[in-house]
Amino acid sequence: MKEKIKNFCHSLKRNGWKTEIRRIMNYIRFRKTVPDSYKEWQILNEPSQKDLEMQKKYESCLKIKFLVIVDDEKSISGLQEQTYSHFTVKCAKSKEYEKIIQEEENIDYVLFVGNHIHMYPFALYNIVKYLEYNDCYAFYTDNDEYSEEKGKRENPDFKPDFAYDTLLSKNYIGNFIGIKKNFLMKHTDILKNIAQEDPFYDILLRMTEILSRPNQIFHIDQVLYGKKAEENIQEDVQKRVIAEHLQRKHILYEAIENGKFPRQYHIVYSLKEEKPKVSIVIPNMDHINDLKTTVESIMNKSTYTNIEIVIVENNSKNKETFAYYEELKKKYDCVHVEKLEITYFNYSRIVNFGVEKATGEYIILLNNDVEIITPNWIEEMLMYVEQKRVGICGARLYFPDRSIQHAGVTIGIRGLAGHRYHELPESAFTAKDAVSYVQDLSAVTAACFMIAKENYEKVLGFDEKLAVAFNDVDFCLKILQEDLQIIYNPFVELYHYESKSRGQDDSEEKQKRFAGEYELFVKRWCKEIQRGDRYFNINYRLDTDIPTINYNRIR
Repeated sequence: MKEKIKNFCHSLKRNGWKTEIRRIMNYIRFRKTVPDSYKEWQILNEPSQKDLEMQKKYESCLKIKFLVIVDDEKSISGLQEQTYSHFTVKCAKSKEYEKIIQEEENIDYVLFVGNHIHMYPFALYNIVKYLEYNDCYAFYTDNDEYSEEKGKRENPDFKPDFAYDTLLSKNYIGNFIGIKKNFLMKHTDILKNIAQEDPFYDILLRMTEILSRPNQIFHIDQVLYGKKAEENIQEDVQKRVIAEHLQRKHILYEAIENGKFPRQYHIVYSLKEEKPKVSIVIPNMDHINDLKTTVESIMNKSTYTNIEIVIVENNSKNKETFAYYEELKKKYDCVHVEKLEITYFNYSRIVNFGVEKATGEYIILLNNDVEIITPNWIEEMLMYVEQKRVGICGARLYFPDRSIQHAGVTIGIRGLAGHRYHELPESAFTAKDAVSYVQDLSAVTAACFMIAKENYEKVLGFDEKLAVAFNDVDFCLKILQEDLQIIYNPFVELYHYESKSRGQDDSEEKQKRFAGEYELFVKRWCKEIQRGDRYFNINYRLDTDIPTINYNRIR
């Protein structure tokens, strides 16, 4: 019985109440507890047989014509069943791409299709409908796994919109990409000397070198093909593709390491020789045992030495706290205590004051209840923030039991924003879970992140009208508006001793304060919330922290 309760609690955390209620109802009705959410999604979101017949009669106003390039026509299925018929198929190896494309006339888009692909009948039709409203240089789509023998579809891969750092960590886009022919003919270098073993990854990275805004590679968030088998691409091949890309962009790096799971990578970028000063700003009110753990872990574990620690004292009451401050200042020359005269708690005001007092070129905002795990945690964040295109680099935070406290923030969860994979045990991590590789995200927690002081000041710091809630998410969204990337780096690991069972703010005053901050945040970012997080797929539900199929009608 205990084991059943434990399994139910784990399932509840992963899937949410909505799914659990459906499981119970299914058991009552059918004596089966596990609904096939993906099958339900297909029924609601994909065309019926009648719809497919209607698609065959459709004439595109743009009369878009495709050239579909495959390596081995025998390994591709579904082309003959396409409801949109304006396409030509050619077999070619990567070294022949340029010649084949030049020879074909009246082609609008080239569709590069890898081996072991099954295209669903509505694939080209849906692409055409998308292109009629979106003029893009390139596109990719979602996919699932397709069993040819069983005719079964499972394990959908719902992808984020284009994310450069995510792509460098793994080829999440896959081997099904479309590119405008005119663009390829204008930039023929894209197709010259590409990696024969993995041309798709090579082409994608080469495109990012040319496009002024890599997000001009569009994402069609529909499942249009199934993988019949994984392509056997060696990790050394993909690491070579990444290395050559970085060399062409003149980006210095120390190593390209294997990630936690196969075909995931960790790039160790080179740091600037001058080793800039990094200021670690830590707000504190009493709780000296927590603060001691934080400071000692910084001083004893950090391998980066050009640092200062700015403790922002606010409203401490205990004499022991001030005695500990004096002890710290005597023990470590790099520790400074700055007292903020304030009679109420306002996190935004506190960190703004700390950053104002900081003398470092780069700032780390850090909670006073964390413990450093990764010795080179500062270097791991600094190597990203030193890149001009990056605004913030955040970390992976654990609860003491090694379950996830923070692995990035998704905009729109429960109508606002939520921590991804919250409370997911480390033992439950899989290759599909987006927790173990570097990614571009919309927001990260201020419990631990790094930013250049210049960029902090550019957006005028944290909004002090958001005293407690939503201030770090608000800050991150302001950084995104400056065309700066926000990086989640799981190779920066800390414990966060925030209690899982911590009570909610339930006093009348706190509820009133929260309501005001909620209203301000929603008014300011309502368009972003309504549009949806670019790094979170629309086909996932918004009522759970762990990505789960949204089995409702999406469009």
